[in-house]
Amino acid sequence: MSEKEKLDNEDQIDMELTDISQLKCYTLPLSPQDLVAIYKEKGEDSEDEYVLWVNYADSRLKLSPQHILIYLANTNFNTTFSAIDDDLLIEYIKTDFLVNAPLLSRILTNIIKTKFGHELAPLEKELYNIFDEERILNFIKNNGELLDEVVESVASVIPFSLVKLNENLSEENRAKEIELQETIAEIKAVNTKSNCGPNVAMMVKATWDVFLIITHYRGLSLEYNTNLYNDTPKYYGKDLFYVLNHSNVVNNILEFFPPGYFVTFEKEE
Repeated sequence: MSEKEKLDNEDQIDMELTDISQLKCYTLPLSPQDLVAIYKEKGEDSEDEYVLWVNYADSRLKLSPQHILIYLANTNFNTTFSAIDDDLLIEYIKTDFLVNAPLLSRILTNIIKTKFGHELAPLEKELYNIFDEERILNFIKNNGELLDEVVESVASVIPFSLVKLNENLSEENRAKEIELQETIAEIKAVNTKSNCGPNVAMMVKATWDVFLIITHYRGLSLEYNTNLYNDTPKYYGKDLFYVLNHSNVVNNILEFFPPGYFVTFEKEE
């Protein structure tokens, strides 16, 4: 089934349905009345970020996964779903814009951990009620090449961050970073077509443990794809390195390197 198709009835949807009887769960596209109710609720609970619960099964009767994500990106709601299918995950990986949907990143993390044979934690297994082990294994079987590309894309955050870090050093301090320069010399920037969009690059921010798992099993990457890792302001008006640096991801990456590897960075931070 094409990920651009909408569905005629719920029986066509291959997914586990969450019990939403006790939730205020909305069907996309939102009606004017829905928007009024949502913004009223947001105003009443301004201290916590509002989370939009999407009735995915009903929404699929009206919109394709692609158009569901486009709609959510345009509204910029922090979103979770009553259900998830393969088409939605694939579109989330491939789409060229950010969607604020941590649940999709977490499900994708569970898939990657399972791909590497890593045991899921009890809290992670609680997500089996929405995307169970059988469906994870089927996703791995049916989307092996795409998942390999996701793994390589996430691993590429290290070489990209090192290159950008080096660019932001003064010439004087750059000359002092001998080990960094040796690593930079080995890093290769390629420009090839990518099936991974900015949501994949942002997984290290949403689910840091996926980066730890990939780095553990795959090892250090010395290559990044400029089709994904670049200075385009696709991240809510900011470029990727800015977001990674201001969300502590870059500092966490630096912890991977032995003491003394960086000589001047803390002084310039």
